[in-house]
Amino acid sequence: MDIEVRYTLERGVSGFYTYAEYTHPASYPTAGEGESRFILQMNPTFNWISVDKDRNQLMIANQDQRSGVVIHAKEQSIILAGVYANSVEHKYSYCAVMDKLTAWGWSSTKDHVGVYFINPSNEYIGGGPEKLDLVAHMGATLLDYWTSGHYGGGAGNNIPNGESWKHVVGPVFVYFNSLEDPKDPSQAELDKLTATSGSGMPAVPAEWHDNAMALWNDAVAKSKAVKAAWPYAWVDGVDYPHKDGRGTVAGQLVLNDPQAVKKTFPHLTVGLAHPNYTREAAGFQTRGGNGNIVTWPHDGNYYQFWVDGAADGRFTIPNVRPGKYTLHAFADGVLGEYAKANITVEAGKKIDLGKLDWQPVRYGKQLWEIGYPDRTSDKFLKGDGANYWLWGWPLRYAGLFPNDVTYTIGKSNPAKDWFFEEVPHSTTTAWLNPAAKDPYNQRFGWVNTPPSKDDPWAQWGRGKATTWTVKFNMPKAAQGTAVLRLALAGADGGALAIGVNGQEVGSIHPVSTNALRYNTDKGVWNQYIQKFDASLMKAGMNEVTFTVPAGDVTTGVVWDYVRLELNDGSKTYPTPPSTDRPDMPTLD
Repeated sequence: MDIEVRYTLERGVSGFYTYAEYTHPASYPTAGEGESRFILQMNPTFNWISVDKDRNQLMIANQDQRSGVVIHAKEQSIILAGVYANSVEHKYSYCAVMDKLTAWGWSSTKDHVGVYFINPSNEYIGGGPEKLDLVAHMGATLLDYWTSGHYGGGAGNNIPNGESWKHVVGPVFVYFNSLEDPKDPSQAELDKLTATSGSGMPAVPAEWHDNAMALWNDAVAKSKAVKAAWPYAWVDGVDYPHKDGRGTVAGQLVLNDPQAVKKTFPHLTVGLAHPNYTREAAGFQTRGGNGNIVTWPHDGNYYQFWVDGAADGRFTIPNVRPGKYTLHAFADGVLGEYAKANITVEAGKKIDLGKLDWQPVRYGKQLWEIGYPDRTSDKFLKGDGANYWLWGWPLRYAGLFPNDVTYTIGKSNPAKDWFFEEVPHSTTTAWLNPAAKDPYNQRFGWVNTPPSKDDPWAQWGRGKATTWTVKFNMPKAAQGTAVLRLALAGADGGALAIGVNGQEVGSIHPVSTNALRYNTDKGVWNQYIQKFDASLMKAGMNEVTFTVPAGDVTTGVVWDYVRLELNDGSKTYPTPPSTDRPDMPTLD
């Protein structure tokens, strides 16, 4: 594969553009990119990381990172000294959904300068709007991935011998800024930071925070202008159509679901992606659990074009490269995905698809639900943006739910009573810092100092089987087939056993997505079903159980949504499929 990298300076602009064209002539042997990214490595004066509103903070000092104790994996270290002593620094805590990023980067509390990446478009990012990847980490490292193997195989590419292929990544904009009138903390504030280091609540000077936020907010504002100018007229000499060489697709999705509470689409996402295709030796792509079929969340071969739609279902996708696509859509509150094949885009033309009927699959009457489908676990306890990315929730779960989860339909609150991930129940508190004031909730300073430089995970990281119980009332005994609908934002290893009123009815085997190991509220989203004889449910109180087996506490599932449906055998509802993955991809 040939790679040509270009850099462009624009007069009067504080920053530069970089882009690359990847070329694979048909005469070349099979080639691919497992991981491909643009990296900047700054000097240690850049000590404030800015990913999003929740991960905008003073970063660990390099010397504190180097002197830590590795735990569980080489990317994770227990910090023994400094501001974040008795915490674990984990490289993957700073992953983000690429499509949601505005500007991300680093700034210096000393020099009051910042450097940020901005993707003007995500058409060249493999994996579409769900693509989750590293964007920054310790050591003042800044990254922009377009292909990788992270999270359930990620989204890579694999080009066989005999295929002619080109892909232009970027232009990516690298923005530099500075503060004209920065504020510096007093010596008393610096002394307070030193005094509170390692406490779990370090008193970071407000001036540092305000300066860093001013720099980041300026970069976010700059990103709007950078994105609005796409595609760039000045790009020439590579496979990059200008605006007149691209097309537009518009339409309106209409929700056809009699059981839906609302007919609107909160957070509607609509996009065009290459039709599903096969790769016999696709490397990372085949780790997605789809056999040799490559779907848009794992596709790094082809361009994708996604937009946010309106609540009424209207959408317009501009600046689409000519080609044949499949239209996809998903939205909060709607389980599953809409798809329409054979959308052909031509240069300079607009396609109006009109009204598109979206009828989500229901296998029966809905009896109850927990949460709502949005492809993340953010609606559950500790799954919110302020918490999910912090290392160690699989250890702390046992303290938050010492008797595991018991959830009563109609009474329990998903934001308080349903943890965002179900994992083995830790059987030790050797990892708990006895000096921590609130070890099960505080952000930092809750991890014990290990007895030696040896990795303590073998002693700390095991747990017993965890069973969660859902209680619900039935007005009368049921007949037919009950269908549990389970949407998982991520999973790692093993099976999830399911029981009804004390009788095991089956288990699902989720695709591993590294969501737990890499501590995130999502990995690669998948949905599953478990059927059982409805006669197992009786009039009065019933129980459904979900059990994760004993093992490493970073195995289990990251929850998105649970729903129970009742199929009475009438023609009103389709017959539930025999597989536990109802949307297993095909080439249709």
